[in-house]
Amino acid sequence: MSNALPMALRPATRITHQWSTVTLAFARRYCSQHACLASSSPSPILSILQPHGCPSLPRPFSTSTQYAAKVHKPPAEPSPPPQSLPQRKRTVRIGPLPKGPVDDATVRAIFGPRVAPADGNNVLRILHHRRTSGSLADYGVDNLGKQYSHVNRELATKGLDWLREKFPIDEARAAEEWAEKEANRIAYELWLADPENESKYKDPARAFREQQKKEKEERELAQQQQEGERIGMLHVGPSQFERNIEEKRRKRLEEITKKAEEKEKREKEDEAKLATGEWVRTPTGTQLMKPGQTTYIDIFGREQVTRRKEEMEYYQKKAETPFKDEAEMLSETTLTQRLYPMSAFVLVVCLLSFAFAHYYVPPSPEYRLWPDLSPTTATIVALVAANAFICIAWRWTPLWPFMTRYFMHVPGYPRAIQAVTNVFSHVQYEHLLGNMMMLALVGPVCHDLVDRGIFCGTYVSAGAIGTLFSLYWANLGRGSITSHSVGASAAIWGISALYCLLTEQDHIKIPLLKDKEVGFYPKFLFAAFVVAEIMSAMRKGARGNMDHASHFGGMLVGMSVAGYLRATGWHQRRATAGAEGVQERAKVDEKTLDVGAIVKEEMKEVKEGVKKVVR
Repeated sequence: MSNALPMALRPATRITHQWSTVTLAFARRYCSQHACLASSSPSPILSILQPHGCPSLPRPFSTSTQYAAKVHKPPAEPSPPPQSLPQRKRTVRIGPLPKGPVDDATVRAIFGPRVAPADGNNVLRILHHRRTSGSLADYGVDNLGKQYSHVNRELATKGLDWLREKFPIDEARAAEEWAEKEANRIAYELWLADPENESKYKDPARAFREQQKKEKEERELAQQQQEGERIGMLHVGPSQFERNIEEKRRKRLEEITKKAEEKEKREKEDEAKLATGEWVRTPTGTQLMKPGQTTYIDIFGREQVTRRKEEMEYYQKKAETPFKDEAEMLSETTLTQRLYPMSAFVLVVCLLSFAFAHYYVPPSPEYRLWPDLSPTTATIVALVAANAFICIAWRWTPLWPFMTRYFMHVPGYPRAIQAVTNVFSHVQYEHLLGNMMMLALVGPVCHDLVDRGIFCGTYVSAGAIGTLFSLYWANLGRGSITSHSVGASAAIWGISALYCLLTEQDHIKIPLLKDKEVGFYPKFLFAAFVVAEIMSAMRKGARGNMDHASHFGGMLVGMSVAGYLRATGWHQRRATAGAEGVQERAKVDEKTLDVGAIVKEEMKEVKEGVKKVVR
C-alpha cells in the first residue's frame, strides 16, 4: 500500500498512529541504546538512533512532533493489533551477510561454544536483516525461531553489538520507513475488514469524489475570501503554477476514478449475465461468451471471441425468403406475376444476343485489354474469372442477402434479372470446378469454330432460356416451387450442342498418348448426351439436385443456333474468312480434335501475358 492512500480510507486512524508509536518505541529500546542526542537533529528518531559511544537521556520515540512534549517515561507494553484484522502469512527472504558467512572462531567468540557455527551465522543474518529492513523496532532480538531457542537475549544482543560494529548502517531511517509501512498496512487491513464496505473498487472512488467535493468547496471559500486582497502588486494565496499543478493532479485522479467505476460497472454486468446461465467465461477469464462459441488470440496477444456462428445465423436469416411455407409464397404473387416479367426479360436478352452475334466485329489489337492473348483464350479466361469471383463472393456472409436476391433463381418468387445472373453463380466449389472444366474443354473449340460474337451470344441466351424453362417447369409442371437454381450448366450445354452440330472434325486425339487417334462422331455423341439426360430426368425415385429443365433449355438454344447457321450458309462464309484460332496456333489439323494441344497453347499464352504485365 503506497503512501497515497486517502485519509478517507483509514477509518482507524487513531489505532494506526498508536500502533506506529508502539513500533517506534521498540526502535528506541533496541536500536538506540546509549544514543547521543544532538541539538541539530531533524527529528526525535534521528536523534535517538545514533551510534554507540555517548550517553543519552531517555526520550520518547514518535513519528510526529505532537508526541515530543508528552511525559518522559518508558512507553507502555505494546497492545496487539485488533483480532478482527485478517491474518495473512507473509514470506520474508533473508539474504546473506555483506561479507559472507562468519568464520567459526568469530562465532565462538560472539556466542560461546554452545552455539554451532551454522546456527550463529543464521542468527547474525536474521539480526542484520531486521536492522536493514527496520523491523528491529518491532521484533527486537527475540523470536528468532524455534530452532534457535538456545540463543537467549544476552547472546543475541552480543551478536547485534558485533554487527553494529562491523556493518554500521542508519537504523533510525530504516525504523522510520518500517513504521510508516506498518501503519499503512494496518490501515489498509482495517479498511478491508470493515463490514460496511460493499466493494473494494467502489469505496476508493466514492471517497475520492467526497474528498474532491470538500476540497472544491474549500477552494471556492478561500477564493472568495482572497478576492480583492493584495499586498502591493502581489496576490494572496497559491500561485498560478501551483493552481495548474493542482488542476492536473485533480484531472488525473478523476480519470483514475472513472476507470475504476467503469471497471466496477463491467464486472457487475458480467456477474448479472453469468447469473442467467446464458453466458460463460472465456478460458482466460477476461471476457464472456455464449456456450458453443470459440476464442482466438489476435496479433496483439489479446483473447477475442469469434462470433462467426452468430453472424452466419443472422445473415442467413436475412437471406431467407419471408414466407413460412409454399402456400404462403404462392399466395403472395399470381402466376402471371411470376411468369411474365422473366419471360419479357429473356426475350430482350435473346434479341440482344442475336444482335451481338450478328454485328460483332473483332477489335484491333491496340484496343484490346490483353492484345497478346488470342480472342478465344481471352474469352474463356474472362468467363472463368467471372464465375470464380462470384463463387468467392458467396463466402462473405454479409453478401448473402444480396446474392440470394439477385444471383439465385427461386421459381416461387422470381426476379427477372436472375435469368442471367444465376448463370454466373456457383455456391459450392465442386459445382464450380465441374462446370469450369467442361467450359475449358468445350469452350475453346467452339469459340474457334464460331468466333466470339456467336459464342458469347449463344452462351448468355442459352443460360437465360434454361432459367426460363426451369421457371415454367416449376410453376406449370412438376418442379419444386421453392427450390433454387444456380450454375452455368445450361450455358455450357448450349455451346456444347452448337459445337457438336456444326463441327466437321472426325478424329479426336487421345491426351497423354502420342499419335493415338480414334474416330470422332460429334453428332452421335450429342445424341447420346441427350438420351442420358432424358433417362436421368425420367428416373423414378431419383433424388438428384440437377435442374434438368434448364439443361434442356440450353440444349434447345444450341440446336437452334446451329440450325440457323447451317441454313444461312455459315460454313461457306467461314471458309473464306480464314480466321486463326487456338487450334491453328497449336498447329492442329482442322479435321482432328486435340484437346491437350489446345489447353497447352492457352496456358502458354496466359503465361506470356502475365510475364509481360510483370515486366
